[in-house]
Amino acid sequence: MFSASPSPIFALVIGIDSYKSGGIWNLHSCVDDAERIRRWLLHDLDVPKEQICLLTDSHATKENIENAFMDHLVNNPSIQPDDAILIFFAGHGSRINAPRDWYHGVRKPRTVEVLCTYDFDSRDDHGRVAGISDRSMHAMLKQLAEVKGDNISLVLDCCFSPSQTPENIRERSRTRWTPPIKTVPEDLYRGLWPGARAIPQHSQFGFIEPSPTTHVVIAACSPGHIAVEGKEGGRFTANFLHAVSSSTLHQTSYAQLIESMNRHAVDGSQIAVCLGKNKSRVLFNDLPFVVDPQFVSIGSGRGDLRVEAGSIHGVVEGSEFSIHSHNYRCSKNPSFAVAVVVQTHSTWSLARIKSQDSYVPRTCWGRIMRWNNPNPFTVIVKSSVATLAKGWKLKKDFPIGSSRTMKATGITVRRVKTEDPADISLTIHRRNIAVERLDTIVGKLGERVVWLPELNPIKVINDAARFNLHLSHNNPSKPLEKATRVEVFNIDADTLTKVGGNLLRDGRAVIHSNYNAMFTVTLGNSSNLDLWPYLVSMDPSNYSAHIIYPNADAEEDEHCSPLPAGGTMEIAANWYEPSGANQPVNAGFLKIYLSSTSVSLNNLFKQGAVPPVTLEPPARSSIFMDADSVASSCHTRQTLRHIWDTVTLHISFVRQI
Repeated sequence: MFSASPSPIFALVIGIDSYKSGGIWNLHSCVDDAERIRRWLLHDLDVPKEQICLLTDSHATKENIENAFMDHLVNNPSIQPDDAILIFFAGHGSRINAPRDWYHGVRKPRTVEVLCTYDFDSRDDHGRVAGISDRSMHAMLKQLAEVKGDNISLVLDCCFSPSQTPENIRERSRTRWTPPIKTVPEDLYRGLWPGARAIPQHSQFGFIEPSPTTHVVIAACSPGHIAVEGKEGGRFTANFLHAVSSSTLHQTSYAQLIESMNRHAVDGSQIAVCLGKNKSRVLFNDLPFVVDPQFVSIGSGRGDLRVEAGSIHGVVEGSEFSIHSHNYRCSKNPSFAVAVVVQTHSTWSLARIKSQDSYVPRTCWGRIMRWNNPNPFTVIVKSSVATLAKGWKLKKDFPIGSSRTMKATGITVRRVKTEDPADISLTIHRRNIAVERLDTIVGKLGERVVWLPELNPIKVINDAARFNLHLSHNNPSKPLEKATRVEVFNIDADTLTKVGGNLLRDGRAVIHSNYNAMFTVTLGNSSNLDLWPYLVSMDPSNYSAHIIYPNADAEEDEHCSPLPAGGTMEIAANWYEPSGANQPVNAGFLKIYLSSTSVSLNNLFKQGAVPPVTLEPPARSSIFMDADSVASSCHTRQTLRHIWDTVTLHISFVRQI
């Protein structure tokens, strides 16, 4: 339910150990380094796998790299201007004598730095493959920056001109450098990037230009030094990955990262280099490091802590929060204390530190680590013949009758044997998992059995437990049950006006829609309290839940109630991504939260987005209120004890094709 939003990072990752030419010394850990960079992007920065192009060994030919550069980066419509782009190369570097007139206005003999592609120094139809020269790469990056912006990082774990000192010679077998064997200067012109031919080459700095404007370059070592590999992989890549895993990246620039990396390097002989006009930017221009809504604000005063989450969120006495120094994703953020809730209010709670030795600053952030749900979520685990081993391991780690608090969700789960007390029954198959819902809400109103394309049973249990926790959560006293009215109507998608009569019958509504799952919700408030409503779509077919009102980009006025005392309001709502868009019927739960004060539910649910088929005018959920109602609701609120309530509806969509 709370999968991370994908990071806007696109990467071309290259690692070459085995070279085509028999005269080139093969390496041992470049492919591993490329795989580790890919895992870092996937798991630590939440980059979708389709945004990473990985080329290793025989796939990393000059032609394939150049084609991937164009297809995956330059011409990729998914990359928006100023999205982050990473190009990582681990392999051999080399130097080739420059052909005549390569450097504009320079007659003295010079050399050219090249990245050694898999087919470097091997024969092709036009001579020898000279790899990718610095001149070609700079032209490629210029072309990329013109269409995608200058948020580009070029990371090179190789070297080009190691000094032939006794120490460097001893390290020859571990050095990511090779001399050219048969490649001649003219091969550089034959393999030059087309866009580079019209750009005179003035710089003699190679890949390590003093201040490139199109990108930031991070190189494994400075000119004359060597880039080596060992048991830990490339020394540079190992140090780099250690640095990014131990840094608060949301406030660390490229230059600061490399400076810290060099300062803590095990062997100070290999000093990395960071250059570029934008080296003072935060890594990837800060794009992956967005606020994580699962964190709530915590303030410390005298004695107790105030946690900005209360009974409306499901917090109870005994709930536990881990305490952190910031609330950003993808940036190191260890917990330094644990707070236990001792008193709950509607929208906030009081908590105390478990260990009195822990220091808590005046402002910090908390994340739920234990809900302390009184009734554990109960699970039956089964396995097919093909998955006996996987099922046996899960059953061994999770014995019948045992309860455990799941680390990912903080929800207490118990494995049971019979169906009577069970919420779900899980059957593990080779390519998917079947979930049979046995509870009284989803099992009765929703689809009883669903097949999930998921291979991790623990993730399915976590998703189902979290969905069940929030779906079943309510206020037992029901303070607004008789003071509020809810109606559901079909809507004309063109005029955004409600059509026909109230569709709600005994908590269920069947909505007929053409091509977009839209409907109107009418809310009436006969209480003497101003109310703030929140609508959440909950899809049991994939255990997702999204806030569909208020809008994600709307700034809510905490002093101006959308649903004033004695008033009504209409909300034209878009159901978030209805499952199986080409199926005739989709169904889910609409959960309505009503609160006498403005409150954030972002720590529970993701904000909804516009469905794939959008409508104009407004494609997102909209409100319709008369001017008098708006004016009367914008007054200074009286001091009162805030209350909240919920309404849960079952919504079915019938597609009229």
